[in-house]
Amino acid sequence: MTPNIPNRFTSIAALFIIITLGLIHSTTVLGGDQSLFVVIAQLVDSGKVLYKDLFDYKQPGIFLFYLLAGKTIGWNDISIHLFELGYWLIFSVVLILTLKQYSLFRNEYFTGLMPLFIVGVYYCNANSFHLTQLEALISFPLFLIVWLLDRAYKVENRLFITYLAIGGLIGIVLLCKLVFAPIIFSFLLIHLIFVLRKNGVANLFGNKILPLTLGCVIPVSFFLLYIFNHRIENLVWDIFFKIPTSVINLDDQVDPERLFSALRWFGRRMLVFILLAVIGFFLIFKKKESHLFMLMLLWGITGFLVILMQKTSWWSYHLQLLYVPIGFFSAIGLDFILYHLLQRIKLKSALLNGLLVAAILLLVFNKQIDSIERGITSKNYTNLYTYDYAKDDAENLLAVLNKEDTIFVCGNPRMYVLASRLPELSVNGWILEYYLDYQWEEFYDEFVNKPPTYLFIKNDYDDLIESKHIKLWEFMMSQYTEFDSVENGKWYKKI
Repeated sequence: MTPNIPNRFTSIAALFIIITLGLIHSTTVLGGDQSLFVVIAQLVDSGKVLYKDLFDYKQPGIFLFYLLAGKTIGWNDISIHLFELGYWLIFSVVLILTLKQYSLFRNEYFTGLMPLFIVGVYYCNANSFHLTQLEALISFPLFLIVWLLDRAYKVENRLFITYLAIGGLIGIVLLCKLVFAPIIFSFLLIHLIFVLRKNGVANLFGNKILPLTLGCVIPVSFFLLYIFNHRIENLVWDIFFKIPTSVINLDDQVDPERLFSALRWFGRRMLVFILLAVIGFFLIFKKKESHLFMLMLLWGITGFLVILMQKTSWWSYHLQLLYVPIGFFSAIGLDFILYHLLQRIKLKSALLNGLLVAAILLLVFNKQIDSIERGITSKNYTNLYTYDYAKDDAENLLAVLNKEDTIFVCGNPRMYVLASRLPELSVNGWILEYYLDYQWEEFYDEFVNKPPTYLFIKNDYDDLIESKHIKLWEFMMSQYTEFDSVENGKWYKKI
């Protein structure tokens, strides 16, 4: 019999590696999206109304995550990333504790390694524009939904509480991003099929549908109270439902090359894990956990379809939604290979066994390790974690900016963070290419009535503004003079 490695040892080792990776990434400068989330969270913290005082398409979940991070640890880049590290550590512990209940692996210590296949891979692959993005963060509540659904399928006691918790988590996921609804629907559909095959329709409403609905209503009710209290129901309806259907039809924003580029990036980084996941997928037919496996499989399939649905986006960070199902099945695939390899070699020592496993893991994670190593040692400053890509663009402005001066950025909201200023217009200058005609009219009215002291227009946005609203562009050019020309655009000062 091959000597086994203690699961406690692999769990501690996996958590230590994740802490190390998280600390390495803690100095990473926040990307444009993340800077926007910080700005909106700070606006909410200052008493401003979400969506009314700064427009954005996203549901409130991501802003609440950043608000919680800012209020508990701090608003700077390191604090946000340390808060995220704590979040991933909790998720890693939950992964280990919940998956211990299953007989998924021939080598039991693989349960302790599971966080490396999900959280570890995430940290190794992520750059400044991938970190602390919703598509990765949503993995935690989605996994809890999968686990609780599987528990409810197998365990008959406390069903009301279990489904109530599932409903609450579903509400949280939908408040993070409505486009995740197809994933939730696929989970519930396959779960319902399994339940009906096992128990029929007995107690389906009282023990399952009713608490599920109540649980979902609870978090949604809090948001509805916020909406009605601030009288923004029409605005929220437009943002959540009306505007997205129009934006998705903006053909000039559909860029297949962006999708292909994202897939190439993901394929290069995840090829080994995808191949192992294919092996793991074929092994599920030999195991008894068909309900759990089907949920994980649907996560991967429906999740990829959800990514394709977002045809005006197709950013590479969207693919982070697939880390859990790929990591789950790839761990099962590698466990199968290692088990049979170790059975053939028949090492007598647990130490030698551990060293061989570590060597194979290093080979599997080679791309990820190489990515981290290049990020730390590269002399190309654009690859360093601490390089602030927007600092040079704002340097001359910061030297002359007075306390009473206001700024508006048609471009990267990182400028607001660097200038320690919050926008005074509700216009979101980070996503102008997605604006509809009536939004350009609102932009014009707001800007004319409350022109900022300094205006930044990033490269290409000058042509965009001129083509979308000539009156706005003419007003800007008549009321402002060029202050500074920088790499990514121009600063203008009010005359």
